[in-house]
Amino acid sequence: MKKLDIGKLNRLYQDSERVDKSDFAEKRSNVLLCAGDHYNKQGSKRFSTVRTQGKNSSSKKLRLVKNHVYRVVKTYTNSIVSKVPGVTPTPKNEGEMQDRKDAELNKAVWQDLKDRHKLTAKFSKYAQEFVEIGEVAVKVTWNPSKGEIVGYAQKVEVDEKGNEYPLFDEMDQPIADKDDPVFSGDFDFDTIHAFNLLRCPTTEDMRDSPYLINRKMVDKGLLAKTYSQDEEKLKSIGESSKSTFVVFDSDKGEYTKTKDKILVKEFYYRPCHEYPRGYFYIATEDAILEQGELPYGIFPIVWVGFDEFATTPRAKSIIKVARPYQAEINRAASQEATHQITLGDDKIIYQSGSSLEQGSLLPGVRGISVNGAAPTILPGRTGSQYTEYIENQKRELYQAVMLDEIFAEKSVNQDPYALLFSSMKQKSVFQPYAEKFQNFLIEICELTLQLAKHYLPDTALIAAIGRNEAINIEEFRKTTKLCYQVTIEATSEDAETLMGKQITYREIMQYVGKQLDPSSIGKMINNMPFVNNEDSFSELTIDDDNVTNDMLLIERGGVPKISEHDNNKFYIKKLTHRMKQPDFDMLSPEIKNIYTQFLTAHQQDEVRKQQQILASKDKMIPTGGALVTCQLRVPDPEKPGSSKQVRIPYESIMDLVRKLESQGKSLSELENINQGALAQMAQQMGEMGNQQPQESQPMPMPTQNNF
Repeated sequence: MKKLDIGKLNRLYQDSERVDKSDFAEKRSNVLLCAGDHYNKQGSKRFSTVRTQGKNSSSKKLRLVKNHVYRVVKTYTNSIVSKVPGVTPTPKNEGEMQDRKDAELNKAVWQDLKDRHKLTAKFSKYAQEFVEIGEVAVKVTWNPSKGEIVGYAQKVEVDEKGNEYPLFDEMDQPIADKDDPVFSGDFDFDTIHAFNLLRCPTTEDMRDSPYLINRKMVDKGLLAKTYSQDEEKLKSIGESSKSTFVVFDSDKGEYTKTKDKILVKEFYYRPCHEYPRGYFYIATEDAILEQGELPYGIFPIVWVGFDEFATTPRAKSIIKVARPYQAEINRAASQEATHQITLGDDKIIYQSGSSLEQGSLLPGVRGISVNGAAPTILPGRTGSQYTEYIENQKRELYQAVMLDEIFAEKSVNQDPYALLFSSMKQKSVFQPYAEKFQNFLIEICELTLQLAKHYLPDTALIAAIGRNEAINIEEFRKTTKLCYQVTIEATSEDAETLMGKQITYREIMQYVGKQLDPSSIGKMINNMPFVNNEDSFSELTIDDDNVTNDMLLIERGGVPKISEHDNNKFYIKKLTHRMKQPDFDMLSPEIKNIYTQFLTAHQQDEVRKQQQILASKDKMIPTGGALVTCQLRVPDPEKPGSSKQVRIPYESIMDLVRKLESQGKSLSELENINQGALAQMAQQMGEMGNQQPQESQPMPMPTQNNF
């Protein structure tokens, strides 16, 4: 493995800086243009009197800034952010349970990191820099000095020879060093400005550059504290602190000199044949502070460019196109204001020797007395001759940056499909840039999750995935690379996309809603973009959620329990579908056996429930049909002491006839039985009716012991 000394590193840095020096100057000026600091040099205070006094000498120029660059940058930024608000891990193969579980764990960890590090707000800043400067780069690293404090290091004693000895108390317990706290560690998401990111001079693509250099200014006191135990490095830091550096200050819009900071250069080599696991150097002008292989061979920098050209690996901003138009708009606006100041008021021209005096005053009339030739009134100038030119320049500016719809007339057509088509046509301008930024966020997500597998402690993972998933921590750490098992799917939440989804779901529900089962309808309702509360329709998806959770438990080796209230038919349908999928044969025999027994248990439970339903139906007497009068009188409850004929529904009589025939007794046989026998049978039937029928015993519920 080839290692470089400080001399070679300095030459490497100088060559990399020289090749992009002009590009760095342009990118710094983009920051000023977007902020409105087109003329960053502060003039004399005497210029502030130009507007109030209305005087302007020929040696002084009035300079106005009508910042349309800011609007262009904001329009692009907001459009990109609305189309790519974030990314989330999803299964590569939706049909494979293992992929779904891997995606579930990675998604939980990624969501926790997004919440704790406010990554959504960082994504908006990345998009701003992506459009404004033309490039954005992010370095993701693990910082052991961040996070929550977990304890203190053991106190040590150093003898005269420099040997260290740990100290213990009288209970033989380590003595904590209160000056050396130990933290849990956390991630750093450092933005690298494009003019501070250097590349190999011979590369043709930033993504293929064998190394990238990140230069930054570090407070010399902090650097000295970090290496306070290393006298050699501390000495080199002291030598570097004597240098004076020129730093670009975007707040002041100028370059300033500083002696309180030290230039630190970070060299990161990608994994290659020469460096199989990558390599890094952290150095000042005089010494190498740190060097070694990249942790776990993971390259920590992600880069994306806005507009890329074949002649250079560096990317350009949209400001590159807008710059000449903005300069011309500023010049014309300044000239217009100059005319208003110098020639704005009306002027009276009269001949020499003539005199003007105050005339008589009448209500609403002011008179002027003239002695001599009549004066000439010269109207003031508003600079209106520049107005049309300025408007043309603005229109041409927005056409050049492909935002000419800003000047287009708004359509009065309120048809939703027409509005969606118009919006899609306009926003197709941002699609290539949105895809670039989407891939950039995907790379950040993949890089972060790779580092999380190695660095995040178990306590942080439990907080992210939940205590119920604590047994799957090792499974998360052993998940394969995301590009093989899990893909990162971008989510779009812009207004037009939401409206399109809403219209599509509405038409599906209108035409085929009656043919769908409640679970499918519940899924569609929950996926509707304007349904913000999934719990309102959670009852429609209860069965699907239960089956999914049970199948995930089975594929992790667990044995789910059957509830009395399970929808057995739905379980049988979903389990049968899962057992017919291609990847089912690749499961272990134990898991396939659990699937078979779980399916059989639901089938048996469904049979038991059907038998109970049939038994309950047999005890019920139908009450349909017309009422038939019988030759039988019963007491009338409405008229005490009197009786009335019995009227029985036709279906009740026919049900009685069928049951008698099923018992082997026909009506003719019953008619031949004497009246005493009939009375005795009626009494016996009445006694049997008063007895409580015994329900059939339910089948035992399967438990873990049954399997």
